[in-house]
Amino acid sequence: MKPYTVSPLEARNRNMAFESDISSFLCAWMVKQSKPGLLRFDQDNSAYLENDALRDFFISSENPMGELLSDERIFLHLNRPEHLVYFDSISGDPLLSRSEQRIYNLARRMEHVEVHIPFRSVQPNKQTEVGDIADIETYPEDSAEVRYNSGNHFASRPANANVFIQNSQFSTMKSEGNLHVLFKNGFLEDRLQEIRSYQYPKENLIPGQLLFFVICSRHSITEGHFGTSLVIIDPQTPEFPKRILICDTLLKQLPQHPRWWHHFVNAYSNVFGDAANELIEDVSHPLQKVNIKGDDPFRHDWDCPYYAAALADAFSGLVKNNVEVLLHGSSLDVHIAMRQYMSEYYDPTGEIKPRSDIQFSNRIKRWRSGQQLIGELRNGQYHVMVNGL
Repeated sequence: MKPYTVSPLEARNRNMAFESDISSFLCAWMVKQSKPGLLRFDQDNSAYLENDALRDFFISSENPMGELLSDERIFLHLNRPEHLVYFDSISGDPLLSRSEQRIYNLARRMEHVEVHIPFRSVQPNKQTEVGDIADIETYPEDSAEVRYNSGNHFASRPANANVFIQNSQFSTMKSEGNLHVLFKNGFLEDRLQEIRSYQYPKENLIPGQLLFFVICSRHSITEGHFGTSLVIIDPQTPEFPKRILICDTLLKQLPQHPRWWHHFVNAYSNVFGDAANELIEDVSHPLQKVNIKGDDPFRHDWDCPYYAAALADAFSGLVKNNVEVLLHGSSLDVHIAMRQYMSEYYDPTGEIKPRSDIQFSNRIKRWRSGQQLIGELRNGQYHVMVNGL
């Protein structure tokens, strides 16, 4: 990962150039209109460009993001790599120009949720009419729940569906042979039922070969946290697993179990019977900071989709490169072996990286998630991405 190299001054200069590009784009759009802007009223061109033009463009265009991204200068700025973005040293927020922030906020208000650029916007009820971020002092007095929310900061916004889809694409690409990566919408029990009803093609079975199912999912309807499991199945006796390894992400030390341990247990017992509970082994990794009410919101850790995807990648790597540890190693052996596949969170010695380094890695992933979607929107691919899950 490249270090941050852009200075605040350089970032502001880039943002000023972008504002000029947006102004030119909107001026050309205004010339094409057969009638004045929808809410122009008595404003002159300069005031209209400053206040309402971008919002009106989004309202009147059938594909505003597509039109914006067709402009090479606008695309290159919105799609710039993270080392050309200045991130605040305390909050982790990227330094965006006013128009860039408006674009992300206005896109989030569109009916097509697929154009919601990950992490770069605030909720619609935290926006002004023209797409600026509303000052917290303007929130209703009885909006304590809205006020206590991490959505105002880039580094601690919950992931949207696009991030889940991106992680799913990356993880399921590793499925091949006797490795099956199940990274889908739904919950752990849904995926276990899928394993239970899996049709094993007799002609493709190699005598003695085991099947490995990596599951990345939310735990349950009542507990939406992400987790990862590895279930090893002998095709000759598919009704009962040979080994079950589950992996959570919260900061805790083994052999302590996460507070939602019973959700894991219930899912496995509902599908494979109570006896399966005796097989469940915990190989969790203490990556995710527990959110504490009273912390600064930007310190909250909503990165479980990235942690879970990293764990799924680690399981897949072991199936392909070190299957012996999965078959014969202890749960601690497996836990240690997984670390080599998570270099963004562990150093080469296997020690977990400092909290600041983990936050840095996740911040880069968040920015790149936006880059990926912007590139897909530019190429008209987002509908394939969504429907292909």
